[in-house]
Amino acid sequence: MKNDHNMKRFIDFFKHIQVPKTFARLNFVEMFGLDRYKTSAVIVVSIAIFLASNTILSLISLRLDLSKGKAYTLSDSTKKMVKEIDKAVSLTLYSSKNLPPRLQPLKREVLDILREYERSSGKVTLSIIEFNPDEDVDITTEAQDLGITAVPIREQAQSEVSLTEIYFGLAIVYGDVKNVLPQSLDVENLEYNVTSAIYQMTRESLPKVAIMGIPDSINPQQDTLGIFKQVAGRLFDIQVITTPQFATEEEQVDEEPFVIEPDVKTLLVIDSPNTEFTPQELAEIDRFAKTGNVIFMLNGVPLDDNLTTGDPEAGLIELVKKYGISVEKNLILSGRSEFVNLGGGGFSLLVPYPLWIWTSDFVPESSMFTGVGRVTFPWASEVKPQERNGYKVQELISSGKESWEQKDSFVLDPQQIPEPAQSDLKVFPVAVESTKKDAGKIMAIGSSRFILSNYLSRDSQNVEFILNVLGDYASDGALSGISSRAVNLYPLPELPESIQEFYKYANIIVLPGIFSLYGMWRLWKRNQTRG
Repeated sequence: MKNDHNMKRFIDFFKHIQVPKTFARLNFVEMFGLDRYKTSAVIVVSIAIFLASNTILSLISLRLDLSKGKAYTLSDSTKKMVKEIDKAVSLTLYSSKNLPPRLQPLKREVLDILREYERSSGKVTLSIIEFNPDEDVDITTEAQDLGITAVPIREQAQSEVSLTEIYFGLAIVYGDVKNVLPQSLDVENLEYNVTSAIYQMTRESLPKVAIMGIPDSINPQQDTLGIFKQVAGRLFDIQVITTPQFATEEEQVDEEPFVIEPDVKTLLVIDSPNTEFTPQELAEIDRFAKTGNVIFMLNGVPLDDNLTTGDPEAGLIELVKKYGISVEKNLILSGRSEFVNLGGGGFSLLVPYPLWIWTSDFVPESSMFTGVGRVTFPWASEVKPQERNGYKVQELISSGKESWEQKDSFVLDPQQIPEPAQSDLKVFPVAVESTKKDAGKIMAIGSSRFILSNYLSRDSQNVEFILNVLGDYASDGALSGISSRAVNLYPLPELPESIQEFYKYANIIVLPGIFSLYGMWRLWKRNQTRG
């Protein structure tokens, strides 16, 4: 009788549930036949259904990435690549159990990224080995033999500072080939590192990228392209072309003709102030551009190491005109500029340098800018698109609205650059792309120092941008858009100073004013009630 009484109360509870009018006619008790069962049976079945549904849902990925550029989702290029893998790839994460609490969120993000690889392809498997380095000697030795080394982590608790060594590395195995990421805490570049490793392992040869205009350096420490080569070398076969120097017409006859190898996928032509391109070299670049892809980094106003201006490389300037690209003999300045150090002798003075402009004004919805928040142009010149010879030219990158130019005479000292008039401010294109049916792609960037190591800004992603371009040009899109997992930084829109002042004082006055008015209104209401 007691069970029957409980069942009646249980059924009455369901009958009195307030539901929306749309479902008013639904009787859940009759629909599911609950009145035929005892309370205990209904509770047991409900718990079983809850546990089963929870287990099933835990196996299903229900992630939704709403960030711009899908910063927390594997790129389409990565997904396509891992789906086309012909043999199994195993990812094994070696992680210390004693990770500091501040690294636990990073570990979750790393695992989240690696599981995305596993979900994207049935050929990719993920294993996680957690161990105590002091107790699990065999696993520690195994990790060390793979090349995974301990990383010292500095921890501070109250007044004590301790140093903890942890293991957090990734081993990637494809057949008989192994590749190791000794430490995998760099979440921002993890997709790039993992994908590039898999790409290297699954290809018989890497796409070849050739560089002209910058001589190769025996000493890596003195290589002006050292950083670019180090990063790009993971995905591409980087080769520097040593161009022949023709002194006389007789020597030209004796020399073998200059030829760019046919297996080169993309050619980088850098207009170095110390290099002069011969007619033979320019003709060979033009021949290559008819079928291959070329990236030009040009100077409208060349500067040597002493910041002395000179005449531009006329041959290159005339060559890119054939592709609908005009390089102006000017220097672009901008209110959005990098800082330079004018100090010396132990004294540091950082000042904004308007001739080193940075910008995030990119052509929208292009995979070239995936993971790229901003790029820097040291001593940039304007590059104008002009449709010619069937080439279609579009702007890729523009300077900010608060930009102006110097022509004819140039003031390079940051402390002597005059302020521009309002009428001088406008937008300048600084990178364009030219395409033609059945021809290679041409890109022109208005700064020859765009990827030189000494001019790379900590906050800009010049190398990442060029890697994205090469992913499209040299690998037929197979590597496009995987350079970085970073969330893009989008600066506030540029506002006139008067508007900035308005917002400043509005923030100071409005909120206290609202509270004051509210207090006065409450006081008035209280007096009205007493009256």
